[in-house]
Amino acid sequence: MIRIVAALLLVTVSLVGAHLEVESEKINIKPPLSRYYIHFVNDLSVLGMMVHCQSKDDDLGVYHLLNRGDNYQFNFRVNFWRTTLFWCDVDRPDANVSFQCFWPEKRSTWLRDRCRDGNVGTCIWKFKDDGVYLRNNAANTDELVHKWTFTR
Repeated sequence: MIRIVAALLLVTVSLVGAHLEVESEKINIKPPLSRYYIHFVNDLSVLGMMVHCQSKDDDLGVYHLLNRGDNYQFNFRVNFWRTTLFWCDVDRPDANVSFQCFWPEKRSTWLRDRCRDGNVGTCIWKFKDDGVYLRNNAANTDELVHKWTFTR
């Protein structure tokens, strides 16, 4: 008797699991990413750029990206509460910008959609002469997100 009940339970669970899998494919639900890699790329025509990023808990320090093509990266896992937030101050000789390079997304998936790279998030921020761009991995394009604040 117990074997029959166990067998029925297994069949029911497998059918429900298969049904849920088919339903999630219909509405294209992608699981949230837990590991992210954040890249900063100097694509400026002027020399010298300084990046200082931090979260509430971690100051990642100051990095100098002196030449075009220089880059800096860090990676992390999103915390249990999904409240991970990183922001950066970026200075170049004649301008600066402060922005969030990673933020929690509870309702929107704007950042996640652009950074998705398989089962991880790869956010590539490029600093160009007219502003800060985020690489849209799916579309294979760079999107202007922030303008520089010119100091001179």
